[in-house]
Amino acid sequence: MAELQMQSVEVQYCPPIPSRANKPSVWAFAEDLRAHVGLTNGFDLPKLVSANQGRISYIGIFDDDQTDAIVVEPDDTFVIHLSSQTGGLRDNFTIAHELGHLLLHWPKVKNAHAGHGMRATRSVDESDQDLIRCEWEANWFASAFLMPKLEFSQAYKKGIAAEKFGVTQSAVEVRAKTLGINA
Repeated sequence: MAELQMQSVEVQYCPPIPSRANKPSVWAFAEDLRAHVGLTNGFDLPKLVSANQGRISYIGIFDDDQTDAIVVEPDDTFVIHLSSQTGGLRDNFTIAHELGHLLLHWPKVKNAHAGHGMRATRSVDESDQDLIRCEWEANWFASAFLMPKLEFSQAYKKGIAAEKFGVTQSAVEVRAKTLGINA
């Protein structure tokens, strides 16, 4: 009787490829998507991840590398790795940031490198302008996806933005500054 042997196929992972969309376009895309999926705050993100072939994994507390990341497989499944040393509010922004990589950068990687996966981390080579651009784009996406301009402006002026959107006060201050909003 012939024995069947399973061959292990090693997946190669590529870094993200920038979308080259401008900030207002990324913001509009993120806000439209937020409305489409019915996101109300950061704490809804784990359900959104699992409903879209993804999962969240926490890096072991004793692991030396606590770098947040997303790993996308060639079949579009993905894992978002979160540091075990951060809290829920920080994690909400990180999850949204990693979803930004998935939505903005994965289609370009998949098109350019069929059969490969994508790995994006916040630890980027500072001399690689494309990776730096990808980080900007993912941050633009996350801020607008979690804190849409109109709702954010109203909540910010009432002093309740962090609570309303499930983000850190630091994320609130950066969003307010980027939008040119004064309390």
